[in-house]
Parts: sequence; structure tokens; C-alpha cells
Amino acid sequence: MNLKNLRVLIRKEIRSVLGDVVLIALMVYFFTGAVYTSATGAATDVRNAAVAVVDHDRSALTGSIVQAILPPRFKAPEYIGDADVDRALDLARYVFIIDFPPDFERDLLQGKQPSIGLTVDATAMTHASAGTGYLSHIIDEEITRFLRAGADPREASSGGINVVIRNRFNPNASSIWHMGVTQIIGNLSLLTLILAGAAVIRERERGTIEHLLVMPVTSSEIAFSKIIANVLVILVFTLGSLFLVVNGALGVPIQGSVLLFSLGTACYIFSFAALGIMLATFAPHMPQFGLLCIPVYMVLYLLSGAMTPLDNMPEGLQQALTISPTVQYSIFTHQVIFRNADIETIGPELMRIIGAGSVFIVVALMKFRAMLSRQG
Repeated sequence: MNLKNLRVLIRKEIRSVLGDVVLIALMVYFFTGAVYTSATGAATDVRNAAVAVVDHDRSALTGSIVQAILPPRFKAPEYIGDADVDRALDLARYVFIIDFPPDFERDLLQGKQPSIGLTVDATAMTHASAGTGYLSHIIDEEITRFLRAGADPREASSGGINVVIRNRFNPNASSIWHMGVTQIIGNLSLLTLILAGAAVIRERERGTIEHLLVMPVTSSEIAFSKIIANVLVILVFTLGSLFLVVNGALGVPIQGSVLLFSLGTACYIFSFAALGIMLATFAPHMPQFGLLCIPVYMVLYLLSGAMTPLDNMPEGLQQALTISPTVQYSIFTHQVIFRNADIETIGPELMRIIGAGSVFIVVALMKFRAMLSRQG
């Protein structure tokens, strides 16, 4: 491979990308506005969930429980009557309705175990699952505090274990931290796949592939120039998004080495760019290439573990996904950015990314040479 030819072809590819104003504008949006709005607008935390209370007891205990349900997770609770419950749920006015039975406080003081009704609108899936846990914790905490306040001080001091939970890597358990990084993974995967493959198809549709065939360059030099150019351009946009949007606008701290993150990201972009060129050799036209990219990207991204844990998937599928570069890059990114992992810790993931990229580039070069020979 002639390095001089490769350098010239890389400059040509970079000028081609940077000369497309619309493409650059879309890439800027993908790595800024799209990351920010996805992280803040699609957060999985419980926020402003509407709560109603049917209080048949009207005691000090039920009042303290209601007062403990506070923003930002919940809106201020509203009192309603029994007759309004079904109508309020049908109109989706509330996600949670708490029903305190009569003599609730008195029964607790007498050692009984009265039941509290909690009706949940399960169509709001995120709020229903997480919010139920929050409300259960609030109610349990207020009841425990109430009973200890009325107990003998010696008995209260000899109570059970006080559990304190601390989140090491995400102290406030904010989904914004996770969503911002996840969106970068998805955006750079999609753009790398499309840009690398489109660079091949664009040459073929415009007829410029014939110009390359008469030049003293090899098919490997042409393919590698397109891959390396995309690695350089997308890596710059990725680092800019990480610092300006994730770290700057969203306030997510970067715990690990930026140099190590850049190395892993470059390997991943190289791997996905090789996959894009390989897919482009199977599709003769841009519409077919676009339709081919959609299922490939969706399957790899949705099964990457970035959105849903790998442990929730069938065991056989988990084993098969170990060869996916997207799975390994998702693990690599979270370990480096959040956990300050070193090269020894994320070495296996990095090697799997390089291994997948090696397979993609070998197949892509074989198909690319066959395509050029048919074109010639």
C-alpha cells in the first residue's frame, strides 16, 4: 500500500465531506441538539408524576405521608373522593392514587397491619414501575418515623438496621448521564455506517469510480482512505459532543482518560466504517443501501446493552452478542467515562472491537475488489 496515494485519497474524502454544507449541518445537529434533547427530553427518571389521595383517616400520619410526596419526582398530591377515582384514571389525570383506610393511624398504634390502597395507571410504564417503588419507600419511611416517635426511646434506639445506599458512579441516579452517552453511541454508529457506505455508492452513481480505476491506486488504498477519513471526521465530532454537550451542557463528569476513550472510539468507528463499506458492496443503489442499513443498525444498537441490560436477554443471545462491536463499545464507553477504567480493564472489549473490525475489513476488501473488477 502506497502511503502517498493513501494520504492524497484521504484528503480527497475529507474535502468531499467538509464541502457538503447540508451534511455538516446535520452532523453538527446529530452531535449537539439531538444528544441534548434526547438526554433531557427522554429521561427515564420519574418527573412530575401526578398523585391523588383518598384519605378516609384524615390523621396526622396520613398528612405527614402526603407532605413527604414532593417535587421534582411528584406533583403536589390532590385530595379526591371515592366517586372520582375511576373517572380520574379514565381521563389520565393521575398516575398514582393512594387510598388510606379509616382508622389507619389508630390501627397502626394498636399493632395491627392496615392496608394502603395504591392504584397505578400502568399505561405510563416508566412512572408506574419506578414511581411505585418511590412511593412505597416514602410511605414506609414516614410510618417508621411515626412509630419510633411514639415508642419508648430505649426500644426505638434498639431498632433494626439503618441501611444507607450510596451510588458511586452516578450519585443522584440521574438517567441524563446515561442517556447522553448512549445517544452519542447511537449517533456515531448510524453516521459512520451511512457515511462510509454512501462514499462508495456516491462514487459509483456519479461515475467517478472510473476515474479512480485509471489512476495508479489499488482497491485497498481506495477502501482504507474512505474508512480513515470517516474515522477522523466522526472522531472530532464525537469528542466535541462529549466535551461541549455531555460534559458542558449536561454536566456529566468525565472520570476516565480522554486519550483512552479516543483510542477505543477510533477503533470502533474503523470497525463500523468497514461494515458500512461491506454493506455498500451488496447494494447497487443508495435507496437499497439505506434500506439495508436500517435493520442492521437497529438490531446492533437495540441489542447493544446501551438501552436495555444484556442480562435481560436470553442466555444464547448474550453469548452471540459478544462478537458485536456495538456491545463491546457500549461496555467500553461506560467503563472509561464513568468508572475511570484503565487499559487492562477494558482490554478484552477493545480487542473484540478490533477483531470484529478486522473481519469486516477483510470481507469488505474482498467484495470491494470484486465490485471494482466488474466496474472495470
